[in-house]
Amino acid sequence: MKTLKFLLPALLICFGSLAKAQEKVNVKIKGFVAAETYFDTRKTVNAREGAILLYPAPESLDLEGNDLNDRSEFFMTTIQSRLNATVSGFEAFGAKGTAVLEGDFVGTTNDKSGLLRLRHAFIKLDWEKDQLLAGKYWHPMFIESAFPRVLHWGAGVPFGLLNRAPQLRYTRKFSNSKLSFALLSELDFKSTGPEGANVKYTQQSSIPEISSRFETKLSNTFSTGLTLGYRTLMPLTVNSAGIKTDEKLGSYYMNYWLGITGKKFKWNIQSIYGQNMYNFTMIGGYGVKNVKSNGDYEYTNIKTWNLTSDIFTTTGNVRYGFNAGYSANLGADDDLAKNGDSFVGLYSRGSNIDYLYQLAPRIEFLAGKMIIGGEIIHTGAAYGTTQVDGKVGNSDLVNSTRFLLHFKYAF
Repeated sequence: MKTLKFLLPALLICFGSLAKAQEKVNVKIKGFVAAETYFDTRKTVNAREGAILLYPAPESLDLEGNDLNDRSEFFMTTIQSRLNATVSGFEAFGAKGTAVLEGDFVGTTNDKSGLLRLRHAFIKLDWEKDQLLAGKYWHPMFIESAFPRVLHWGAGVPFGLLNRAPQLRYTRKFSNSKLSFALLSELDFKSTGPEGANVKYTQQSSIPEISSRFETKLSNTFSTGLTLGYRTLMPLTVNSAGIKTDEKLGSYYMNYWLGITGKKFKWNIQSIYGQNMYNFTMIGGYGVKNVKSNGDYEYTNIKTWNLTSDIFTTTGNVRYGFNAGYSANLGADDDLAKNGDSFVGLYSRGSNIDYLYQLAPRIEFLAGKMIIGGEIIHTGAAYGTTQVDGKVGNSDLVNSTRFLLHFKYAF
């Protein structure tokens, strides 16, 4: 009984402290419901009910010389609707804490379109000048303040990049700048290889991806930054002779962006360059450059360069915007290995595309948290023959235009 007399006040104090701590925690539920209708003048290379628009499909001729892909398509979807739960107000290890859980219905593959997908799931601890983030969040190459603000889903891919990844990221804050370092892996946005898109290539390499980003605000008008990173893949664990192999491929990437904020407009410009950019939802990848005498494959990267420009302005309850993008296949670092007329191994998106471009004007009508918008997306792809150096020759341009109607209510 004496023990209980001492324990009871202690327990009450503990529960009281816990209740006070819980009172400080805020849980905010937000998100949006979106509905889209779109019409394509030509069949496109796309995903998730057509919501992820990449580029027009190449010519595919029938026995009479008719292009089977020269036909229109019509879509309606609501899969990009989103729900977010953010917990804030708690403290841990002397830092202000935030936990975020977010999902949408885009799915992780085409056959899972319409199913709930984990979009973000991370914990962030924020000290005055230091920040630590652990979980699934935007890849450091995705610039939250400078991505194209297009209406169609995907942040303007394959010109602007799209990638969310499990990561551990440390950020140091300065007066007008930030410097961050991150270790990353892959989940939804996978590299490709002998078994198609798969997280196993980065997992079995046993080396985390590393990335660093610097961003600074030069003035109230100009902001800029740079991201650098390096990723390692092990495409195979058993070589072509059935023997254990540990051949790896290393790839680097970088981007530079500039944000210009005027009195009545915002203009974001971004240049992206890298090797093996497949997992960023861009054209590019890698291939086999040599087969060793023991059956091991040696690999070479295919390089990609992208440029995006997005500008928008708001007048009253109307917002106008225009996005433009260009993407070029710069070829492989080394010649690709061939077996007769075919390549020994070529794992790349758009390996027969020389360059891409896109022009997309848009208009949005705003009413509180409701948006009704329209967008015209004109995309061109120059298809040709993949050369031994990874470049594409004898290319011909194919074009498509999408007319999109967008409805969104945010809460």
